[in-house]
Amino acid sequence: MPRRALREGIGGVVRAQATIRGGVVQEVTILSGPRVFHAAVRNAMLQYKCSSGAGEVVATQEFEFKIE
Repeated sequence: MPRRALREGIGGVVRAQATIRGGVVQEVTILSGPRVFHAAVRNAMLQYKCSSGAGEVVATQEFEFKIE
């Protein structure tokens, strides 16, 4: 959770799309959600290791950020 989001009480859902080639995330595109979370989502998705066959896979994932 980014410090700014905690400090300002920001939560929300971020939708992101990853392009995967050879089991490695090559590109992340943020589709929607509060801008304060975009870098955290992009950095997290770029660390993924995936099982995929030959070719390219495009996957979409949602991240929910809540302050409890």
